[in-house]
This record gives sequence, structure tokens and C-alpha cells, in this order.
Amino acid sequence: MLKSMTSAKRVRFRSNPRKDQFNNVLRQRVDAYFKDNNISPHANTEMYIKTVLSAVMWIACFSTVLSGILDGSPWLLIGLYTVWGFVNVFIAFNIMHDATHDAYSENPKINKIMGYSMDFIGGNQYLFRRMHGAHHGYVNIHGIDVTMESHGMFRFTPAEPWKPFHKYQHIYTFILYSLAMFHWVVAKDIKWMFGETHIGNQKNIQHPLKEKIILIIGKTWYFGTALALPLILTGAPWWAVAVGFVSMHILPGLYFALIFQVTHVYEGTTYPLPDDRGDIHNNYALHVLETTADFSRKSRFGSWLMGGINIHVIHHIFPRICHTHYPALTDILKETADEFGLEYQENERFIPALKKHYGMLKHLSKKDAHVPTIGKSAMYA
Repeated sequence: MLKSMTSAKRVRFRSNPRKDQFNNVLRQRVDAYFKDNNISPHANTEMYIKTVLSAVMWIACFSTVLSGILDGSPWLLIGLYTVWGFVNVFIAFNIMHDATHDAYSENPKINKIMGYSMDFIGGNQYLFRRMHGAHHGYVNIHGIDVTMESHGMFRFTPAEPWKPFHKYQHIYTFILYSLAMFHWVVAKDIKWMFGETHIGNQKNIQHPLKEKIILIIGKTWYFGTALALPLILTGAPWWAVAVGFVSMHILPGLYFALIFQVTHVYEGTTYPLPDDRGDIHNNYALHVLETTADFSRKSRFGSWLMGGINIHVIHHIFPRICHTHYPALTDILKETADEFGLEYQENERFIPALKKHYGMLKHLSKKDAHVPTIGKSAMYA
């Protein structure tokens, strides 16, 4: 009941002058960073190198599978499929994510073209833009943030109705995370395109016929290149190709899910809810500080590999800035937050972040679990 009531509301953020001051100072300093250094907030040389590298790695995996060189070594073939899956995640994190946020280029057409990398690796750009946009607009708000929506399978928020099997979610959740990517490419997009008429609190959505056709073309491409062509054109055992296709999504899927989830569902987060008028009494930037945490921020290789997904706070506040700029901008964010007496949340490494995620899953597995709906910044006046 709470879910339907929340998602039916038009939710707005209600700020005050002091909260806006933090936001204004932060934006001025970020703008000054790009102006003083005479650089663009969009893709730079590092990003272009990543783009080329993504294509090279994908072609290398695909051509090696089709070459037949591993036909007599089925377990090596399965291993290669797993590597191929990680390459797809690399493309999603580093290219697709920026493009669908219009952060890759100042040219909308280039962002659209690069965004189709999502369709290239089994997803759908159109749906990702809409669903991920709903997440960005309403982080951790039950009934609207679509990343919290699991049709009761998980209890990611205290507002989700408790079910008896939730008491085991800190155990089974990680198993199901490993199936997330497989479910996405096989069923999730189909369900949301043809079986749902809402996304968050957007109701009665009519998806354009063009987007439905693009989805079908994208899925045909993906299953054709990763499954059909290897079955038809190589001499590899059919079971090795089938197992390889599944393995392409298991470990990469677990990696994909965890990298995102530990930034929002963790010990220390809050779960704001709108009042009866649909108001969230906070500034959006401060709302992000209360609901989002970074990890491994100082790991240059880790941040490079994850496309800056681990440096998540600044991304939510400035989603249209390319992720290659996040490390420098987060230093500005942290300094500004310190000046205003606000808390910037981070974990120095992934393992502590994972432990906090596990801790929150276990906490929410209890029927009477309580998590604050507001943090210190919401009371900043």
C-alpha cells in the first residue's frame, strides 16, 4: 500500500537558502575547475582511448570464439565467454553510462550513437535512459527509485512490505545478483517494454513503435553474435557454447550488480519519503550526500576499470560530466562539504563497502527494521 501511495505522488525537493548556498558554491567551484584548466566537462583523451579499447577487446573476444581455435578446449571456451562478459560490463560502465547521461559529448547525436552500445551488449538504450533517469531523480525513495523495485523479492528499503523469506535475503541476494545480467538481457527489457506502462511515478507510458523495433533488432544482434553464430559456424560442442553463454553473465553480472548496489544500500544511508503533499524537505545535492557513498576513490586503476561508478556521489550531482573528471571534482566536493559541516560518505576500499551492504541487507531482513528517513543535512537550516 505504501509503495502505491508513494509512486502515485508528484515528488518535489523543497530547499532553503542555506542548503542552496552549499549547492551554489559547489557548482561555482566545479565550473571554475573547467574554466581555469581550459578543459571540457565531456570526453577527453582518456575517454577516447577507452572507447577504442572497448571495441578492440569486444572484437578480440568475438573473433576468437568464431575462429574455432578453442573448439577442442571447451573449458577454455567457457572461460573466454566469461571474459567477454566482463568486456561487456566494461563497455556499459565506461561508454554506455556516460553516453546515456549525455556526458560523453556536447553533441546530442554523438551521445545517442554511443548510447546504442547498450543495445550492442544486450540491453536497450531507450529503457535504460528512462529507468536510470527515474533512479537519479529520486535516489532511495521507495516506490519511485526503480533500482529499489524488485516486486517483493528483495527488501532494499524499510518501506518495502516484509515477507517471511526476506529473513534470508542476506544469503540469497548475492546468488540472485549473479543472475541479474542474464535476466536483464533475456527478460527485463522485454517485460518493461511490452508488459509495463509505468516507470517510477511516470504513469500510462506509451513506448514508441520505433523503440520497440530497435529493442527487437538489438536482442537479435546480441543473441545472434553470442549464441547463434558460435553454434552454427564453429565445431565447439553445443553444450560448451550454451554454458559459455550463461557464464558470460554470471560472474560479470554479480560484479555489475555489486558495484552499483554498495553505493546506495549500505549501513549509513537514509531512505527519505515524501510528505502528504509529495515534498522531500531537502536540497537534491544534500539528498545525494545522505543516500550515496563512494568507495575506492583513490584507486586509479579501480576507478578507471569501473568507469567511475565507484565515485558515485559527484556523478549523481553532476551526471552530465564525463566520469574521467570525477576524482578531481570529488576533491572539490569533499572540501566544500567540510566547509559547510556536511558529511561526504566514502569507504576507502570495496570490501568495507561490501560489508556495509551486507549489513544493511541483514538489517532489513528483520520485520521491525528501522532506518532513518532523514539525515543531518535534511535538518540543515
